Amino acid sequence: MKITPAAAAPAVIALLLILSPAVPGAAGQTGDELPLNTRKLSDRVLVAWVGDYMQTIDVLALSTARGLVVIETNLIRSADVRIRHAIERTFGRSDVKYLINTHHHHDHTAGNQVYADATIVGHKAALAGMKNELTGEGLARLIDNFKTTSKEWADGLAKAAPDSEDVRYYREGIALLKAAVAEFGDGFRPTYPSVLFEKRLTLDMGDMTLELYSFAGLHSASDTVIFVPEEGLLAVGDLYPERLLPYLRKGGSWDLAAILDNWGRIADGGREIRHLNFAHSDMELSPETFKEQYRYLRTLWDGLREMHARGLSLDDAKKATTIEKDFPYFKDKILKIRDTDIHQNNIEAIWEKLGA
Repeated sequence: MKITPAAAAPAVIALLLILSPAVPGAAGQTGDELPLNTRKLSDRVLVAWVGDYMQTIDVLALSTARGLVVIETNLIRSADVRIRHAIERTFGRSDVKYLINTHHHHDHTAGNQVYADATIVGHKAALAGMKNELTGEGLARLIDNFKTTSKEWADGLAKAAPDSEDVRYYREGIALLKAAVAEFGDGFRPTYPSVLFEKRLTLDMGDMTLELYSFAGLHSASDTVIFVPEEGLLAVGDLYPERLLPYLRKGGSWDLAAILDNWGRIADGGREIRHLNFAHSDMELSPETFKEQYRYLRTLWDGLREMHARGLSLDDAKKATTIEKDFPYFKDKILKIRDTDIHQNNIEAIWEKLGA
């Protein structure tokens, strides 16, 4: 789970409050005691994660002709040590060629150190983002935040009904945060991507092709989506989960035209998506919703550009489309963040970009 420092943007905090469970977990548990889980998606693809009741990161591993490829790491490197061992046992090999970071956030990159012997790949903005979060004042804020949250969860644990699901959540959460504080204070070394890309990058692994696409600015400045056509495998990091209407941050760094170009290469390319990995273990995203998210933003972008060029007003634009009439697929999704109507917000955010 991404624990956001108090200085984080209010919109991001609001999203996390809605999308993250009240991550409850055991006094006395350590990170090593969090249960390790694995699941094979095919003979060549493994997903692995720790914890049963709280939100951690689903790590993907691919066994290719030119080496192992790992996608994502965790907040605590002890989890990634165990996951790497599981990957090596499963495939009977230890030659990790690449580690790919889907974005720079600490809960996806603090474990990079476990793969220091591999080539680490990420978006060009990942380097600055990681340095901001994992060194100096940024790291100090994270540790303080973890300590504060651990105390709050300990209070929650004391008040929770015995044998309740809250108890199990709080125990795992406390174990994770205590491990994070200990590991950041003992031998932690930020380990950065050495291969950086801007728009697209293809990794030829002999019997597999990994297509990396920039979706930068939708969730973080360094969002990367990975598609492996031979396996029908798509890894989307922390991009929009199943139950949320896509949300565009006003003033965000996103270039929607460039993102939609990349998105369309996957969603409209005629290639099957059989497995879609959303990074957080308690969330999901279906291939169909991924495609509908693309169609929603593509329709908004094309329609609003046309209306803006004709000199229509923002009020006209807001009246032109509704979820119920134009995007009924999303009518049962989360359409509001607190008091913010996401669809209306998206129209305003795009309109601002068009007028910039």
